[in-house]
Formats: sequence, structure tokens, C-alpha cells
Amino acid sequence: MKIDRVSLGLVFFLTLVGLAVRISAPLSGSFPLNDGGLFYKMILDLQGNHFILPDYTTYNNAALPFAYPPFAFYFYGLIASAGQVSVLKLMQFLPSIVSALTVPAFYLLAKEILDSKAQAALALLAFTFVPRAFDWLIMGGGVTRAFGLLFALLAMRQSYIFFSRQSQGTSLAMIGLGALVVYTHPEAVTHTVISAVFFYLWKDRSMKGLMRAIIAALGILLITTPWWLTILTRHGLDPFLAAMSAAKQNSYNALTGLLILFRFDFTEEPNLTLIAILGLIGIFTLLAKRKFFIPLWFFLMHLLEPRGGALFMMIPLAMFAGIGLDQTILPGLRNLNLGQGMNNEDWASSLLKGKTVKIFLAILFMYTSLSALQVGAGIKQRSTLTQADLDAFNWVKKNTPPNSHFALVTRGLPLNDASSEWFPALTGRTSLATVFGYEWLNDGKFGARVEIYQELQKCTAQDVDCLNHWAQEIGRGLSYVYVRKQGGGHTALDTNLSNSADYTAVYDTTEIVIYLKQ
Repeated sequence: MKIDRVSLGLVFFLTLVGLAVRISAPLSGSFPLNDGGLFYKMILDLQGNHFILPDYTTYNNAALPFAYPPFAFYFYGLIASAGQVSVLKLMQFLPSIVSALTVPAFYLLAKEILDSKAQAALALLAFTFVPRAFDWLIMGGGVTRAFGLLFALLAMRQSYIFFSRQSQGTSLAMIGLGALVVYTHPEAVTHTVISAVFFYLWKDRSMKGLMRAIIAALGILLITTPWWLTILTRHGLDPFLAAMSAAKQNSYNALTGLLILFRFDFTEEPNLTLIAILGLIGIFTLLAKRKFFIPLWFFLMHLLEPRGGALFMMIPLAMFAGIGLDQTILPGLRNLNLGQGMNNEDWASSLLKGKTVKIFLAILFMYTSLSALQVGAGIKQRSTLTQADLDAFNWVKKNTPPNSHFALVTRGLPLNDASSEWFPALTGRTSLATVFGYEWLNDGKFGARVEIYQELQKCTAQDVDCLNHWAQEIGRGLSYVYVRKQGGGHTALDTNLSNSADYTAVYDTTEIVIYLKQ
């Protein structure tokens, strides 16, 4: 089999550049980006239980079912134990490395689906730098998300081959990759299943193909039995029902979904949404040619699972961008007929034909790569724990009773608050408003917990009465109040607390103040 050295070189180059973009922010810091506290504690729980799956995680002292797919926890825990490496350091850097591996994985899928190597190469350029394909993967919580996307890409490619070629040799690979997806990330499972079912309906639709798919599904269930049977035996269906219910509450309705689709605001590009625009051009290019396969795949991802859809929608969107460039933009720059495209033979020379095209692609590369770097820097600056946070957490761990209950007033979001998530994991103390991890607890109160968190944050601009009323409403003893100052200055709540006889400041820096409730 002849090796396409140009394609191989391009994939290798973009993988390295993609790694540099993804790891730049973690390298410039000293702590995992943004989230990951829940997963950190679960890795420690697994290590502490001699790598036997615990019944519950000790996170936030809440006895939450240890029901999350465990592959990443075993992976990080075993490496940390074998290499005597800090789990936190692994969580800081490894998600970026795994995320970079999604670049060649995407190319393998794009090469199967798209019409030419030129389209696959241009789509790869878009995928490498579109922020939504990596921003949540390089964070601390990317320990599961990065593996989830990587295995999903490989499983999607295998399922496409599985149904389009009907090769018997693909069955075992499909089963193995499908099992890895199940063991890694719930949303990756959902989008892999959506894609596989869609590929079957579009490419096969035969009874033979259906039977082969059922056999593959049974194989995946068999390989993943040690995990899901353990969870069912210990907790029943409750954790899975809870996770599905929480996902619905954290999603949006169909009308809102249509409005979001109309806005076409998925890519999270910080400046000009260039890749999204190229993707939109690619969609209309395909629709004009009455080619509906990739647009329908894209729409189904958004329609059927919008909560995590944006990440997986980057797969067809990057393909749209490649098609838009190959079929519309570049031919226009060459003054050729629209839709001529490039052939696979000597595709690289044909693709780079014309001085204007070379300049355009160079500018596109520089602009998208710099935008991607900006995204990583923004995560580090806006969403990641600072040294002041870590110092405060360390003080709490050393100077407060283990059974202390804290109210963290951080002005964050329920499911995007690094302080709220990391506090229980690093201090061992209970955070009364933290939401993370409770999506696996089937008590019907996940929505109420989100409201509890939001009500607490509203107290930032109010007085002590707001805080006291909040504590009374939740019905749990409040020991300390942890307040992040606003731009280094005092908030209204902070000022009121400092003047209240019921609270005493026991820790005070330019960024954080902690009050003891008398």
C-alpha cells in the first residue's frame, strides 16, 4: 500500500502545532486549568481503595455513588502510582496531550467521509484550531472529556467503515473502540451511538447490517459488564437515571435549540468566528449540490443531545469548513468555476496552486492558531485557581475542624466554578452549595441544588440577612463563609459581614476573605 507522505507529514505537523496550542496554557501555570476537583478526588479514592471500584466517592463528604465511567480514573491513578507522580501534575498536562491525539483521529475519520484528500487536509486545519474542539478538553476535567472525544472519533470512523464497506474485519475493532467509549464518557457514548445509527440508516439499512450491529452492541455490553453490572448491583439504575435527569435540567428546550442553531454560535472563537463562517459556506455548498449526509448528521447531534452536542458537532463542522474552502473559497481565489475542487492525485500541488491561495491559507493558519492560543490563555486567566485560592484552601485545611460547613460566595456559575469544585477536593471540608457530583445522586434535587447555588451567589450584592436567610432555607449548619473579593475590592456582602457581630474575619487577603460564624 502506497504511503501518502504529504498527508502523513501534514497530519504530523498539525498534531505538533495542535499540541503546542493546547499545552501552552497548562505549561504557563502551576495547577490544572479550571475544573477537575471531583475527578481528582475520585482518582484518589480509587488509589486509596487499591484500585477496586469504591461504592462511593468521598468528594464533599456527600456519599455520592462512584458511578462515573472509570477508564480515565484508572489510567491517571495507575500512572501516578507507578511513576510516583502527582495526580495534580498529570491532570495539568495529560489532558492537553490526549486532546492533541484527536487531531490525527479526526483526520482518519474525515478521510473516510470526505470526497478528497484536499478536503480532509483543509478540514483537519479547521479541526486543529477550532476552540470548541479542545477548550474543555485541556482543563482538569478533560481527564475524561479528552479520552471521550478521542475514542468517539475512532469509534465513529470504525462504524462508518462497518456500515459502508460491510467488512467482517471491522467488527472486533468496532467492539473494542465502542467499549472504550462506554468506559470513558457518557456524552461520548450518546454521540457515538447517534452517529453509528445514522451511518447505518444512510449507508446500509439491510437486515444483515442490522444483525451485525446487534452482535457488535452485544459485544460492547459484554466487555463493559464488569463496570455496569457492578454499578447496577450496588446502586441499581439510580445513578444512571439521575445523570439523565440532570442532563435534561442542564439543557435547553427545542425552541431555544433552534434559535442557537440559527445563530450558529458553536465554535467559541474569541474574535472573528472565521471557522464557523467557513463551515456555514460548506453547508450551503453541500445543500446546493443536494448532498445532505453531513448536514443531517450535524443537525441530529444538535437536536438529539444539545447539552454536549457542541463538542461533537465540531467534527462535521470542521468537515464543512474543509468543503467550503475546497469547493467554494479557493476556486474563487483562482478564478476557477465553483465546485471544481481538487483531485486526490497530486492534491497538495493542486491545492496550493496560485499565489493568492498560498497567502490566504498562510493567513488562515496564523489567524486560527493565534486565536486558539488566546482561548487557552483566557481559560488560565479567568477560570483557573490562583495561588491566592490555593493558599486559602491550604489555610482552611490546616485551621478549621474537619466537620466544618462552608458557603462559598464566588460569583461563578453552578457548573463552571473552579473554587466551588476544587474546594471540597483540596480541603476535605463540606461546601454547602457545590453542585458537582450530585448529578449521580437520584434524589430528585439536582435542580434544587442549582437554585441553592444561584441564590447564594445573589447574596454577593446584598447584606448579611440574605446570607442568614439562605442558610436557614437549606437547613444545614453554616460554619464559615468564603468570599472572593471583586477585583481586589470588597463586595457588599463582604462589607456587611465585616461589620456584623455574628461573623468574624479569620482569614483576609487581597483576593479572599473567610468569616467564622459565631
